[in-house]
Amino acid sequence: MLFSLWTTGASLAIHIDLTTFLVITLLFLIALCVISTPRTDIPGPLALPFVGNLIFFLRMGTRHHEEYLRLNKTYGDIFRLFFGNRMFITICGYENICDAFVRQGSVLSDRPEGLFHHGPGYEEAAPGVLFTSGEAWKRNRRFAMQTMRDIGMGKKIMEEVIADEASVLCADIALSNGKPIDNIRDLLGMSASNIVHYVLFGYRCNHDDERFLTTIKASETIFKAPNLGFHLLPKFVQNFIGTGEEDRLRAQGDASSYLKYQIEEHEKTFNRNNIKDLVDQFLTTITHEEDSNQKLLRMYLMVLELFIAGTDTTATQLEWTILYMMGYPKVQERCYEEIEKVVGLNRSIYYSDRNTLPFVEATLLEVQRVSNITMSLPHVSAEDISIAGYRIPKNTMVTAFFASVHLDPKLYPNPEKFQPERFLGENSGNVNKKEMIIPFSIGPRICPGETLAKAEMFILFANLIQKFKFCKASPDNELSFDGVTGQIRYARPYRVRAEPRN
Repeated sequence: MLFSLWTTGASLAIHIDLTTFLVITLLFLIALCVISTPRTDIPGPLALPFVGNLIFFLRMGTRHHEEYLRLNKTYGDIFRLFFGNRMFITICGYENICDAFVRQGSVLSDRPEGLFHHGPGYEEAAPGVLFTSGEAWKRNRRFAMQTMRDIGMGKKIMEEVIADEASVLCADIALSNGKPIDNIRDLLGMSASNIVHYVLFGYRCNHDDERFLTTIKASETIFKAPNLGFHLLPKFVQNFIGTGEEDRLRAQGDASSYLKYQIEEHEKTFNRNNIKDLVDQFLTTITHEEDSNQKLLRMYLMVLELFIAGTDTTATQLEWTILYMMGYPKVQERCYEEIEKVVGLNRSIYYSDRNTLPFVEATLLEVQRVSNITMSLPHVSAEDISIAGYRIPKNTMVTAFFASVHLDPKLYPNPEKFQPERFLGENSGNVNKKEMIIPFSIGPRICPGETLAKAEMFILFANLIQKFKFCKASPDNELSFDGVTGQIRYARPYRVRAEPRN
């Protein structure tokens, strides 16, 4: 009996001691998390120990745009969120964004480490242009931009390449014979991707090339993945919340296979006296050098980033543009009338025509303003800085919310209204406020493909409007202008009829 009581008491004591130990350990970990979490007076929603605002991110889902507008309205132009115990700051408003990324751009030019997971085998590789920092970023960016200029960026030859692709796109759309098109995004994606393909590899693909089509689909899958950085969470958390990381890496593998094949083919046929594209130009810098393997890997990562980024963003912006043309037929007709009057219907339209087509250009600016497909990739502060009176500590992640500029009623009265005329001067002959449309970001980290993307969007859109009238698939169809957010903000799928204008 005494032995039984003693063992029972001992078990109870052990149980109490274990419970006490676990409670103390939990309290210690919470205290450690609180201590290691940066102190700040920057406003933002309540963050929990260990997970920070993870619940907010999960609840946000594909409504990134709407939730950030709400945070901007609730907390003001500077607010903070926590990813685990790491703070990152969102900056809103044109003046604040200019202050951060232009006037203090040299301090905010780096990317956070581990932001993008390139997949197994690339952990030690220096990334290409988008996700690297410091001298490696400056070198890669300088090379990419110089090479794009050398092969025709901003010149008539590149305009002709894009115009040729526009002709193929129009021919593909004409095959619908005015019947509803279910896959307009696929057609736009092929053309946008083909232009980037020309820059990288020196030629355009046929639109029925299966490997090419698979690579385009892979690019879309990568961009529709959840927020960057989720791969940094513990594996069990990733499995629990479903980050889509495995799908993204699988798609990245599909894209990689095709891009590596193209690079290998270039190596076989390389002639330094006949430089046709970006890959050829890169090969001139690594021939007979000791670190050629590392440089080839760096080239592959640069090609991967440029191909993926250059494909999906342009296709998405054009998809939004056609959606708004269906929703605002009077705007579409005014674009057509300007094209018919100024250029006519018997030749292709080029980027150099934009100065004589102000309403067409204003329409594209207005679509960019209201669709807001991009938010800046995260930057990291190289030292303590001050924005709008708030101190932002060194090594803090900082991002810009471009929609806060584009939807600012002080800059754009009635910002929810689709009105291209807001960009035109009194005589409707000049396009104004272009500098305040910043989907390509601003400052040192401005998108290196901005010039190409603007030329693509103008030439493809103008030639499409010259050839077709875009209408709802049926008169009673309801159009939705609510977006779906992955890495960028997509239009919801829709059907469209393209009536030939003859």
